[in-house]
Amino acid sequence: MNVEPSVFTGGGRLIVGGVLAFLVGAIALLVGGAAHGQDAFYAYLSAYAWLVSLLVGGLIFLMIVHAMDAKWPVALRRVLEGVTGVLPLAVIGFIPIAIGVSTIYPWTSPSSIVDHEAQRLVEHKLPYLNTSSFFVRAFLYFGVWLGTSYFLRRWSLRGDWSPEAKDKPRFRALSALGLPPVALAFTFAGFDWLMSLTPTWYSTMFGVYWFAGGFLGALALLVLATYGLQRGGMLTRVGSSHYYALGRLLLAFTIFWAYIAFFQFFLIWIANKPHEAAFYAPRMKGEFASLSILVAAGRFVVPFFALLPYRVKQQPSTLAPIAIWILVMHWVDMEWLVMPSVRAEGPVVHWLDVAALVCVGGAALAFGTFRLRGRPIVPKNDPSLEAAFRYGSV
Repeated sequence: MNVEPSVFTGGGRLIVGGVLAFLVGAIALLVGGAAHGQDAFYAYLSAYAWLVSLLVGGLIFLMIVHAMDAKWPVALRRVLEGVTGVLPLAVIGFIPIAIGVSTIYPWTSPSSIVDHEAQRLVEHKLPYLNTSSFFVRAFLYFGVWLGTSYFLRRWSLRGDWSPEAKDKPRFRALSALGLPPVALAFTFAGFDWLMSLTPTWYSTMFGVYWFAGGFLGALALLVLATYGLQRGGMLTRVGSSHYYALGRLLLAFTIFWAYIAFFQFFLIWIANKPHEAAFYAPRMKGEFASLSILVAAGRFVVPFFALLPYRVKQQPSTLAPIAIWILVMHWVDMEWLVMPSVRAEGPVVHWLDVAALVCVGGAALAFGTFRLRGRPIVPKNDPSLEAAFRYGSV
């Protein structure tokens, strides 16, 4: 059988580059944090939320692939497993947020809230918004994500050296049964880590907004990683049909994100309730008004029109730059969600924000590449692999 034989043995430069980026970013954060402590914590939260949303978005896509027993993504499955393999690093990455929880979240000190009505609302939410339950829930979130990704990755790798392994039923069962708890953990993580920055605000659509952005970003990351591996001489049998399938998903979820973002704003605007409008008010004035326009244009208008042409979605050389744009705009979206809580008057982007992104992104790149080394770049004994490579050719 003519299958992809390559084992991922390269990546040394990516690991070194990732470690260097992590060190530079971490040092900049520590130095900047000494003078701007609160800014440093918020910058880190923005970058951390960006990374976790990509990792869990990738995990959800991997689980959907298994639950549906989809054939064409099998050719890219090991890349997805490489993305989810970074999740253990996210647990360690939560430590700075745990250290700075009292600095980041106003609900940790309700008495310091000036507005008495806002203070009363926050005190009413204290049975949920308190540090003990905050950490317990985070522990549960990571437990669900890590447990699911661990078994999916372990069974997949076992098939590489044990051709007789019959794990497909396990893949499907775990994925189908695990999707609800994984998705709920993802949703409540968004509530805890991002929505509670404005503790008087709530939105039943925010969890879907958070999911849509992370899932779209994970698809873009998959496009970029696949293209990078092809440029490195691996995944040589992945063709234009695979990229076209990913391009269609990018377009579909770009539209889905815009739909959720618009109707969340529209429903809050038409209801005109002060505790709901409190989220949008600082984002509609000053420097953040420009950032709001950039998020709308950068996350929807630009990728929507860029992804419409048929041939753009077929060609990795044109799809990869769009994927980079989507990843950057996803980070800008995280900045839009986080930064008005700490600096409503601006600046929109501080140099600490970039340092945090370099730190978190570099660590993830190095760790993910390291965990992928020495493994076959495709699940070589999967019975659906040959059909996956022939996708679109018949």
